[in-house]
Amino acid sequence: MKGILASLFVLLMMSVQTAEAQDTLQTGFKVIAQVPEARSLAMDPEGLIYVVSTSELLQLDHQGTVTARLDGTNAGTFRELSDVDPGNGLIWVIADAEAGNLFRFSKELLHLETIQVPINTESEFEHSPRLDLLDAFTTASGQPIAVATGAGGELFAIDASSQRVLKWDASRHLERVIGAFGTGAGQLVEPVSLAADASSIYVADRALGVVKVYDYFGGHLRSLNAGSDLNSLTVTEDGVWMIFPRSIWIYSHQGIRSRQIVIKFDAPLIAAVPFQDSIFFLTPNQLLQAEI
Repeated sequence: MKGILASLFVLLMMSVQTAEAQDTLQTGFKVIAQVPEARSLAMDPEGLIYVVSTSELLQLDHQGTVTARLDGTNAGTFRELSDVDPGNGLIWVIADAEAGNLFRFSKELLHLETIQVPINTESEFEHSPRLDLLDAFTTASGQPIAVATGAGGELFAIDASSQRVLKWDASRHLERVIGAFGTGAGQLVEPVSLAADASSIYVADRALGVVKVYDYFGGHLRSLNAGSDLNSLTVTEDGVWMIFPRSIWIYSHQGIRSRQIVIKFDAPLIAAVPFQDSIFFLTPNQLLQAEI
């Protein structure tokens, strides 16, 4: 990734203290799709792109051709979609913030199950939250605004109604709460974005201006300095990308900030995902691509 970035961006400044490069990217963008009311961006291992708007999920190839579309027909009407995690491309998990549900779909667009995000987590432990079961134990719904899939099939979701992260095990039983409300080392105030790799989960907290890193058991590992205008984050094999309205900060997995990229867009940047020789950018109404 360092070689890709070096060939794509022009180096403007080097900080002696942090060894951080600052670049400006203002040309070479190609609009590959118009997506009104876009909310989030993700990519599966094969490079297929997933864009969530408030009412539907689009799967696109790198030319912007829509290869699949979900508007809730198979699972009832979507109310207000907020995020998607395509995982390995075989199972997609979609968050509906207004309905308070996580939807699991197969790559064939079959609705597999609906998982309720509960407000009262204490009464949900030891019970299955799957609404598809006749004896499902349900309570009032929370507000899932971000979702991530763990390496072993675990599910993580940010509940904006309680400002914390919930974890379900691979059988979709609610297992634990991560990040109690507060300003302490492992606590959260306004989590807005979520990502996971093979051993850790990353939670962007806008109010605290940090990305907090936890292990799968909820243990706090470290915090990465960010900013109060942080929109989202992306985790790659090479590092952590923090997405701001006009810039991207890139950290190593060891917590060292190595690069800042200034983005010259007319519209604010919502999300960005690198893939091979391209970077894909999402604004509130467009999906753009920059190639090497």
